[in-house]
Amino acid sequence: MSASKTSLTSTLRKEWYVAIILLIPFLVSWSVWDLLPEQVPIHFNIQGEADDWGPRWINAFLMPLIGLGLYFFLLIVPAIDPKNQIENKQEALRIIRIATSLFMVVVYGVVMGQSLGYDWNITQIIFAATGLLFLLLGQAMKSVKPNYFMGIRTPWTLENEHVWNRTHAWSGTLWVWGGGAMMASSFIPNESFMLGFFLAIIAVLVLGPLIFSFLEHRKVSE
Repeated sequence: MSASKTSLTSTLRKEWYVAIILLIPFLVSWSVWDLLPEQVPIHFNIQGEADDWGPRWINAFLMPLIGLGLYFFLLIVPAIDPKNQIENKQEALRIIRIATSLFMVVVYGVVMGQSLGYDWNITQIIFAATGLLFLLLGQAMKSVKPNYFMGIRTPWTLENEHVWNRTHAWSGTLWVWGGGAMMASSFIPNESFMLGFFLAIIAVLVLGPLIFSFLEHRKVSE
C-alpha cells in the first residue's frame, strides 16, 4: 500500500466521528422524506427570507452530499499537492476538515428546519455558525504551510515564505477575534445593524490579510 493510501486510511480511522456526523443528515432526510413538501426553499436573501424554491431532494440529499464531498476533497489534498507540503496529520488541516464539516451540517439543519416549517431566525443562526467557522479556521491558519490550495494566497505570500508565515500568524489571530465578533453580532436585536456589523467584519477579515501581506513584503524587500 502506498504511503498516501496508508495516510488516508489512518486519518479516516482517527476521524471516524466526522464521517458519522456527515452521514447523520442522510439518515435524517430519509426519515423525514414523506414530511417534506414537494417544493422547498433552496435560497434565502440576506434577511433570511426564502426567495427561491426547488425540489425537496436538493435540501434533503444534495446539501449533505456537498458536505461529504468537501470533507473527502480535503482528505485527498495532500496526495495532489505538487509541493508535498500538506499532510493529513497536520493539525491545521484536521481543524479545517472538522470545522467545515460541522458548518455544512449546521447549514443543512437550518435549511431542513425551514423546509419542514420551523420558523426560526436563519440569519442569526448562520451568522453565529459562520463566526465559529472563522474562529476555528483562524486557529488553523496560524500553522498552514505554503501550498497550492489553502491559506492567504496573495502575490506577496506566494513570493516569500517569510511573508507567508508572518501573514498567516497575524491573519489567524485576526480571524479568531473576527469570528468571535461575528458570533457576538448574531445577538444584536436590530437586524439592519446586525447585518451591517457582520459585513464590516467580513470586509476587515478579507482586506486585513491582503494589506498586511503587501506591507510585510515591502518591509522584507527594503
